Amino acid sequence: MDPETKAWCLFCAAVFLGMGGNLFLGAPEHAGAALAWMAGEGTVEPGRRRRLSIFYRLGGAVFAGFGLWLLWSLWRAPAALAILLPRQRLTPLGRALGGLFFLGCGSLWLALRTAESLRSDRRPRTWDAELGPDAGPEGFAARIGRGTAWLMALVFLAFGAYLIRGAAR
Repeated sequence: MDPETKAWCLFCAAVFLGMGGNLFLGAPEHAGAALAWMAGEGTVEPGRRRRLSIFYRLGGAVFAGFGLWLLWSLWRAPAALAILLPRQRLTPLGRALGGLFFLGCGSLWLALRTAESLRSDRRPRTWDAELGPDAGPEGFAARIGRGTAWLMALVFLAFGAYLIRGAAR
């Protein structure tokens, strides 16, 4: 398997692991955000958050499992994995455009994460009273889930830079 194909496989594995980890560990927050959106549509029922959280965790486990399978296949039998992949290679222009795309996505994601982080740091102290009795300190899983989003932005930036570097050769 050539180095570029390995890089694509590593990138895909990292993205699926990151998405899976974020969905699995941040399931209650994702479910709460989805229910808040549905409340604006007027379609929320009381016991739905728990069920929706279970589906987020299940989806996260499937995504992370696929990422782990990709890593395992790449480590264990890359030739068997290469059979599943297309034979064509990217042209230098394709690498440059792909690199710019991934750099743009990673930059946008990083900017959004930074803006969200700054916004949450500036919220008034009375906000905790509005959250109700469930508003405790942020748990370990929530911090890891938020950290995976930062990691995903860095993976996109690194892969975009790798593709641009490959286009320059």
